[in-house]
Amino acid sequence: EMRQAILNKMYTESYNGRSMTKQELADSLGIKYQQLVYQLTNHLSDFWTVIKEEKVRGTRMEYIAPANPNAVHLCIGKDRRIYIIDPIAELYGPIDVVGTRCDKCSVEEAEYCVQSLIEKNLIPKELTTSERETLSMNKRSGLRPLDRGFIEALKSITAGDNCVLTIPCERCTFMQRKNLITIN
Repeated sequence: EMRQAILNKMYTESYNGRSMTKQELADSLGIKYQQLVYQLTNHLSDFWTVIKEEKVRGTRMEYIAPANPNAVHLCIGKDRRIYIIDPIAELYGPIDVVGTRCDKCSVEEAEYCVQSLIEKNLIPKELTTSERETLSMNKRSGLRPLDRGFIEALKSITAGDNCVLTIPCERCTFMQRKNLITIN
């Protein structure tokens, strides 16, 4: 719970264009500075980076932000089960249990996003049998943009590449609902 709150606050603030010191982050969450530093150092080190340092009265004040503010993190567990860490959407756990941020969008919004990804050649038009099986094992239909994006991400991981999946949906209804982007 504490780690989830730390990630959510840090990612949300970075979308608002604000970097925070570790002390500000601890204060905003109502936890002790030492607790925050312990969590950041020992459990969340892959999720954040120092973006600026200032010397204040003989000490260093570090401004931190997410290492990749647009990231949705994935890992694969036993039996091809997909686990998700999505700090902006506050989703942590098996994808078949917690879902994705796209699940909050209407069918029409999801169809628009999937079609946009196909037109931009980011995802193929059709899924292979193996891809359908992986989605089925995770109780996903493949009709949501992130479902399709996850399949592409997993393919690059199995090919031995690092994977950074960028889904450029300028109309993302989820992000608009969270007041993180404005659509004119």
